[in-house]
Amino acid sequence: MKTCGIITEYNPFHQGHLYHIKKTKELTQCDCLIAIVSNHFTQRGLPSLMRMEDKTKLALEAGCNLVIELPPCYAAQGADYFAKYAIESLNEIQIDQICFGSETNDIQKLKQLSLKMEQIKKDPSLSMNQNLYANDLIRPNDILGIQYIKQCEKHHIEPICISRNETFKSATQTRIDYFNGLSQFNDKYFLENQSWQHYYTYLRKYLILTDVHVLSTFFLVNEGIEYRLKENAKKYTDWDSFLSASISKTYTRARIQRTCMFILLQITKEQMKENNHFKEVIVSGFDSIGQAFLKDKQVITKFKELPEFLQDIELKCQYLCFNTFKARKVIYYDR
Repeated sequence: MKTCGIITEYNPFHQGHLYHIKKTKELTQCDCLIAIVSNHFTQRGLPSLMRMEDKTKLALEAGCNLVIELPPCYAAQGADYFAKYAIESLNEIQIDQICFGSETNDIQKLKQLSLKMEQIKKDPSLSMNQNLYANDLIRPNDILGIQYIKQCEKHHIEPICISRNETFKSATQTRIDYFNGLSQFNDKYFLENQSWQHYYTYLRKYLILTDVHVLSTFFLVNEGIEYRLKENAKKYTDWDSFLSASISKTYTRARIQRTCMFILLQITKEQMKENNHFKEVIVSGFDSIGQAFLKDKQVITKFKELPEFLQDIELKCQYLCFNTFKARKVIYYDR
């Protein structure tokens, strides 16, 4: 059975994602299409606008055969680690290819850009993205693509890319329009409280009440950022003002959002050090093809099968997002 993986956020699921699934199947002619999807929080550290169940349902309806989950501690990472964790999980079920969207749409050129990245004299006060933009080399999805290619080479997976179709509204613009009160594609699945403004009340109180030495133990809290976050929490009662005041040359918007997620979920540096690989395959849903593909493979289908570390994070996320815990069932999609 020929298999292909796609690494996705679905924050939210929009028409560009339908295009990605359709073009991937056309290009690869795979027998089984597997989507690994970030759950409660996404790569940029944003609360996910949709439940995992709804992401899974829409992905299966659109043509995916199997949907697996990327937990927030592995999803809310820079491009290099985001790619590492997603492909580690996909590699556990021995996929043949991955297919991703790219502005360049040229695997060989992306490999050449990767070599140029290594040769750039980097400004340590800037993020990787800022260094690359300053050298006018690369655009956002190509940055992820380069990291996907590097991880594919490690695991002997074939990388394939498709050109990003700019005619579709981006997930970022979809979120902006939705929170501005405009109707959106599939917005019946959107959760209006899934924004940092909603969670800032909890984050702010925790930052104010917690000693900086405790804050410094959490993952991504480095270089004294805990002092700035604590002071800004005292000064600002709204998320946007807090975020703007916390951004610096060293700490981008995405980095602040990720850091705040790890603080909010109280995930420590030591925990991430102990769990620096993602070898689990957490199944969220499948059709008959995906179910057959999983036969004899080691996967997780129940909450109690998760490692204790991931159980703890899932519990925190569900209580934080939904004020309750409900063990999710694997969705079976009957075509």
